[in-house]
Amino acid sequence: MNAVAEKWGLTREGFDKFLACLDPDRDKAGQRYQLIREKLVNYFDWRDCPFPEDHADDALNRVVRKVAAGEEFQDIATYVFGVARMILLEVSRNREKERVALLRQPTVDSFVDNQADELQARVDCLRKCLASLPDKDRTLILQYYEGEGSSKIRSRKALAERLNTPPNALRIKACRLRDKLGECLTRCLLGKRS
Repeated sequence: MNAVAEKWGLTREGFDKFLACLDPDRDKAGQRYQLIREKLVNYFDWRDCPFPEDHADDALNRVVRKVAAGEEFQDIATYVFGVARMILLEVSRNREKERVALLRQPTVDSFVDNQADELQARVDCLRKCLASLPDKDRTLILQYYEGEGSSKIRSRKALAERLNTPPNALRIKACRLRDKLGECLTRCLLGKRS
């Protein structure tokens, strides 16, 4: 069997087969589908599951997938609720894993201190790496990444015109400089940790 599970998406054909299993009359099948979905949402909600609508849809999608694959059921609604119980077990296991992981987390203060120290180290190294660039390259990379949104686009266009460089060539030059800075930053950070 393939190590990576095949991604499955809900198809109209699969959903139509599922509705046909609920009732031959499409309108009645649609009403029954809505009723089952509402009951599933309530089922997950009453059991204090986060995102009950998502879990309800997941249960229905899993059954639609089985129907699309050709499986037949005597009572499809009962099967849907069996799938919902299995999803509830999965949710409970995942919540327990998250709870245990949270208990193992370092305290917030130590995390914030470590994060602040790491951020300061990154800033120091970035300054050092920028200072190591020739003035022309340092100015170019700083101006290339200056601004946000549409102002950044206008700034880059003006920079390309000022340097009399096609925008694509400017982009390539900035990318190479960014890669060079990235390598310098990595070396600097490794040096600080050792």
